[in-house]
Amino acid sequence: MGFGASLLKITSALSVIVSMVLVGVSAYVYRAQDPHIGQIALARVTVQGSLALGVLIFVLSVVGYWGASSKNRCLLHVFFALLQAAFAGIVVITTALYVGTPWIDQQLETLCKDHPWQDCTNQVPKIEATMRDHLYLVRSISLSICVFLLGIIHASFLAVSESRRSAYSEIPSYNKPQTFVVS
Repeated sequence: MGFGASLLKITSALSVIVSMVLVGVSAYVYRAQDPHIGQIALARVTVQGSLALGVLIFVLSVVGYWGASSKNRCLLHVFFALLQAAFAGIVVITTALYVGTPWIDQQLETLCKDHPWQDCTNQVPKIEATMRDHLYLVRSISLSICVFLLGIIHASFLAVSESRRSAYSEIPSYNKPQTFVVS
């Protein structure tokens, strides 16, 4: 087993742990958020999306470990392609959380004005603070996973290129042909 396959096995094993952290934090935020936040689409979609991507990264890390262990090129190619899609998704979620947090605060205040509930003006600052803390937590973990996924993509690229290299055999060098004299 080469360096790329070993690196992919290590990063895939670590990726299982990281994806469990993302799933756990996303599930906690989804469960603990205020019901009024659920009416704001960006907050709901980013938390649900990070939860789904955590599960996808968990499955992909198992596939990557299996592909590196069995040296299955097809599995490694599928892993590499799907990992790039997961990376793009986590970048989109992280960007939406970095850019959209002020917009979410504004939408919550608009929701309180348009559809007031009991003691809405006193609850909105507490809801905003709790929501901001939760979304910052998901955002920070998503950003760190983006950096980690770049390393996994690099390791999978090395593993795929190693498996391709091992498929070729060295061309034998030919000695000078023997000459026969016919008399």
